Amino acid sequence: MTNPANTILELCTLPAWLEQHIQAIEDTRRAGYRFVYLPNLESLTMLQAFHPSHGATDWYCAASATEAIGARFVIDFGRPRQLWQACGSVTDVIGELLQLPPHGSPGAPSLALSGPSDLWVPSLARSTFGATGLS
Repeated sequence: MTNPANTILELCTLPAWLEQHIQAIEDTRRAGYRFVYLPNLESLTMLQAFHPSHGATDWYCAASATEAIGARFVIDFGRPRQLWQACGSVTDVIGELLQLPPHGSPGAPSLALSGPSDLWVPSLARSTFGATGLS
């Protein structure tokens, strides 16, 4: 486990341009998002965060400060349906995600987005045995 004192010292040595991205991630922590550190916290290469609320799940994934994607999903008839998506920097994606109205409220996205027609998913990933997350 990471020592909090070391974490504070490490944050102090980060470049100033990263502060806004770290603050955006902190905003999602305060909003109740839960985190997945891939492959693990000690050798982090990707951060995923999700927040189930009002019958939908808001999610984002960040591979770097400039490479992030966010989405809102609902589960209809046992299948995930994407209602919203954004790509960009961590700050941009999180900012847009946190401004979304709660699912089901006026102004919230409600129409399913069409998925890419050429997306191939291996059968193991589609099975309930091999799948994790929303499937």
